[in-house]
Amino acid sequence: MTTTDMDTAHGVVLRQAVYQDDLDGFGMLHHTKYALLFDHAVIDFWNAAGWVFDPKQTVFAIRDLSLRYRVPVMTTGTLAVRFWIEDAIASKATYRFEIRSDDLSTLHADGTRTIVNLDPQTLQRTPMNADMWEAARPLLLPGFAIPTE
Repeated sequence: MTTTDMDTAHGVVLRQAVYQDDLDGFGMLHHTKYALLFDHAVIDFWNAAGWVFDPKQTVFAIRDLSLRYRVPVMTTGTLAVRFWIEDAIASKATYRFEIRSDDLSTLHADGTRTIVNLDPQTLQRTPMNADMWEAARPLLLPGFAIPTE
């Protein structure tokens, strides 16, 4: 997939580093590192938005993770992680993500991850609040209706 195949009208792109110890014995990015690159990009996004990860305040649990490997990463350096919220209900959101070359021309992997918002005391599902949705606005597809209940 080339850059011209990529719809850049939505989502964010954050750069993440690949280090020598991220590569496996074949010189490829180890398969577990793709999910970590996405996870680090999401954390960087929320930190930049001013979100404080405090399990006494908010708990997000991963419900599902799906990942497709396209083209192996064969070197250290910087990769682009593009992601957006594809679907949501009041207590659950599904991210779609792509791991791309730094110049965006090569799609190395893509997938989805669904998170569930849990009440920190009961660990039961609870709706995400308006502040969360406002901070997530750059991740929302055009016309996305913020879930209420």
